[in-house]
Amino acid sequence: MSTVKLLISDTSLSKVPEQIKRINDSKLSGFHARIGKVSEDNKSKIALYLNYRIGGSGGKQRNYLLGYHGERDLKEVRKEVESLKGRIAAGEDVYETKRIAQREQFIEDSSPTLSKLANEFLTRYIDVNRKDPKEVRRMFDKDVLPTIGEMKLKDITRRDVIENVLDPITDRSSGTQANKTLSILKQMFDFGVDRDLLHGNPITTVKKKNIGGFEKSRNRALTFDELVQVFERLPKLGVSPQVIYALEFIALTGCRPIEVTGARWSEFDFKAMLWTIPSERVKQKKGGDRIHNVPVTQNMIVMLDELRSAFNYLNSNYVFPSTTCINCAPGQQPIDRHSLSRAVNRKLDRLGVPKFVPHDLRRTLATRLGDSDIGADPIVVEKILNHQLQGVQKVYNLQDYMNERVAALTTWAQKLTIVGSCSR
Repeated sequence: MSTVKLLISDTSLSKVPEQIKRINDSKLSGFHARIGKVSEDNKSKIALYLNYRIGGSGGKQRNYLLGYHGERDLKEVRKEVESLKGRIAAGEDVYETKRIAQREQFIEDSSPTLSKLANEFLTRYIDVNRKDPKEVRRMFDKDVLPTIGEMKLKDITRRDVIENVLDPITDRSSGTQANKTLSILKQMFDFGVDRDLLHGNPITTVKKKNIGGFEKSRNRALTFDELVQVFERLPKLGVSPQVIYALEFIALTGCRPIEVTGARWSEFDFKAMLWTIPSERVKQKKGGDRIHNVPVTQNMIVMLDELRSAFNYLNSNYVFPSTTCINCAPGQQPIDRHSLSRAVNRKLDRLGVPKFVPHDLRRTLATRLGDSDIGADPIVVEKILNHQLQGVQKVYNLQDYMNERVAALTTWAQKLTIVGSCSR
């Protein structure tokens, strides 16, 4: 390779003889240009370097790439060379400094955001292992992604999560939801560690008592008078009939809100007077095949007839059809189970009873069935609630107690009718 020594300038580099492959600058030692092969456009790419040795005569020799002729102004390159030589004289390995900076920039550019981790977590873990992943996805869409979704995982700290996600939930008087969100986020960050998206879980030591506080188990059971008052006032407060009927169904059967709101007409056998809730709406581990058979009482027949008559024009498969669905035509989806609690919360001050949630109606039924005037056996109540028996009973007692369940729910329905509730 032919090498010459002269002042590196635009002029000298514009007319380099073909045999010249390297030009050493005549003023700045170590500064040189390397001439590449001639390309199809009859031009050569010229790389600009600073050659230096760090650590004395036995130290490392470096070739620091400064850029390419035509892409950088040579005056600026020469100024940079002078600056670099000063730093090298002070003992700095500028090549290593640049390499570290480039590596850090690569990490910065390629570091995933929390949104990427959230997407993998929801798709590969929540959707796979949760029977109803919608609630978790709603949690991320509402409270997590809008606040820290675009943050780099490597930058997220414990304080970022607490101040931007958890504290705002607690501040709106939703301590229980804040604790649920904390639990899910811990799972997500652990998932991210397992998938090598981050080095550690930033909130692994955060405790619920410092976020949403200690949670008390709900023990609200309505009295008969409260139950009567609620269902007498709801129709006068502008609450939709689907919501009212769904709440009454919970009060009559003790079923969970999600079991009720998703009910389909095909699930009812009016000859056998039985409502069969399929496994996908029964509370159990994902993949479980346990169904729930619910006796149909005369009160329920009355309400079902009124529901069919009121919404027959929709030709819906659902007993409690939504007429305000945003993404579909009326009747193609059931009402959202959360619409029950929203309706109760909005009208609570006008219902004139202490605070309750729809699930408390289920507890009310369980409590009242045990009262002396009904006196249902505890095992029968457990079967009505579709709880699995525990201990020896779970293994050896395989009876469904259907006759006893029918008798208990019929007595309960008649009692409500006598006091004026849940009747038409």
